[in-house]
Amino acid sequence: MAIDLSISKMRASLRTHICDLPRTSGSNLPKLPPNVKFYSRWKRNLQKLILVSAQHPLTRLILRSQAAVAFEKRRHSRSSHQWVIHPCSMLRFYWDTIMTITFLYIFLMVPHIICFYRIGKNSGPEYWNIVYPSYAICIIDIFLNFITGFVSSDGHEILLDSALIIRHYLKGYFFIDFISTLPYMWFYPTRILPPGSDSNSALLIIEFLSILKIIRMPTLRRNVQQINAKFGLSQIQETTIWLVILTLLIFHWSSCISYVFPYIIMHIQGKPMKNSDAYYVITELHNKPNWKVYLIFVHIGVSNLIGSNFVEFNTFGICDNIIRCILLLLGKGYTLYLIVTILQLLESLTEPELKYQRIMHQVKEYICHKKLPLYLQDKLIFYYEYRYQGSFFKENVIFDTLSSHLNQEILFHSSQGLLDTVILHNLSRNILGDLINLMKPVIYLTEDVIYKAGTDSDCMYFIASGTVVLITFSGREICHLHDGDHFGEAAMVYSDRRRAESVIALEVCELLRLHRRDFKGLFAKNSEFYNSLEHIARERSQKIKKLDEENDQNKQK
Repeated sequence: MAIDLSISKMRASLRTHICDLPRTSGSNLPKLPPNVKFYSRWKRNLQKLILVSAQHPLTRLILRSQAAVAFEKRRHSRSSHQWVIHPCSMLRFYWDTIMTITFLYIFLMVPHIICFYRIGKNSGPEYWNIVYPSYAICIIDIFLNFITGFVSSDGHEILLDSALIIRHYLKGYFFIDFISTLPYMWFYPTRILPPGSDSNSALLIIEFLSILKIIRMPTLRRNVQQINAKFGLSQIQETTIWLVILTLLIFHWSSCISYVFPYIIMHIQGKPMKNSDAYYVITELHNKPNWKVYLIFVHIGVSNLIGSNFVEFNTFGICDNIIRCILLLLGKGYTLYLIVTILQLLESLTEPELKYQRIMHQVKEYICHKKLPLYLQDKLIFYYEYRYQGSFFKENVIFDTLSSHLNQEILFHSSQGLLDTVILHNLSRNILGDLINLMKPVIYLTEDVIYKAGTDSDCMYFIASGTVVLITFSGREICHLHDGDHFGEAAMVYSDRRRAESVIALEVCELLRLHRRDFKGLFAKNSEFYNSLEHIARERSQKIKKLDEENDQNKQK
């Protein structure tokens, strides 16, 4: 019990580190005096927010260690650009989260107001009042973008120079942000008149400038990725959330386009509404509540995208049919994109299972080619089923990408039964890790002969799981061995001795095989472990000899 407790403590101590060095704030900022004023404390807290943070989702991708994060904090706080917002700071993450909500709100409300109210119902600018707060946030975002650093295109450098930041933003999204954020309605607080010869159709161009904000979709995508990474969601969950958001937005935009397209054509042609054959005009939907009109065109827009036929809309005009054809082509393209993305997700989820099925198919083809008997077919198939457990992965490839310490931790975890073996208790962690690394896993099925008495011996076995029986040359059972036991020790200490016993698997057994060459390279001849094995081999040899003598005496009687 005391030995088990010491082993558990050793494992725990090796997995954790208790630091004895004095702790610091981690901000790398100069320490404030105890009686400092409130403004100085507020200023320091703000500086902490704009410095790089290990909690930001992008930090671990760009700065791979705590030392790199600490160096970046020192570089930033001691430079002449200390008030530039770091792209991996928590202040930027919080603001990006606010902008994610703002973008979603704008992408929903702006097309809806323009299409269903400003153009469709010739409403006044009062409907824009619910969008003005989001425009104010976008104006603040423009200012913050001018004082936020950025990551270089190769992802290896974080640039905090003000001149470079301004140049980078001006070459990027600045003009799109500026044009799509200005509240033009303040300069022309008038209605857009119905289509006709006296219509003010030129205002449509200014009205649609706000929709240019949709060009910011890649930014929304990046922000959603960061938020999902912050919550620790997997790539599959993150992709699913994005596809749901994108699909709902496309359905909404399709309904807006289906509604407004005939109006745009009428404005271009200067054709009054009374002469139009548009579905909205002929059916006099303007007499129905706004929410009901929107629901009808959601139905039409989604049907246009997916190519659904509907007999209830049999009064479509030529403009309705044109936009239906355009949306049908776009919808088919988006459907293909969805199908490909979903198939990639499913393939990534089931890739080990698919590889396993391919291997099993090859095994069955091999069985047919070799024309194996039925019992051997069943045995071979059962072996592969047990070996791979329904999924296939390249264990060696995975191990090659891991550090030696992590590999050792995994080996210790998967060999916990062996760690409780009395013979291994006195080995150091390094020796134990080297020993487990040298062992080769092998699987034996029920009634498989692991080795026979009288054969050459060059290895011993540790039982990871399963039960084996040891039998003398004369057929007497010596003992049953189970998980954590070992056998074949004589091969390690007596190089010229043949096997004195046969070993048969009583059930499916997972064994770890240790070759004599590896054993001698790891343990000296007079080491404690070597002497322990020699003692065990001598005792087992004496027991076998005694059983053989008893068997001979019984035969003589």
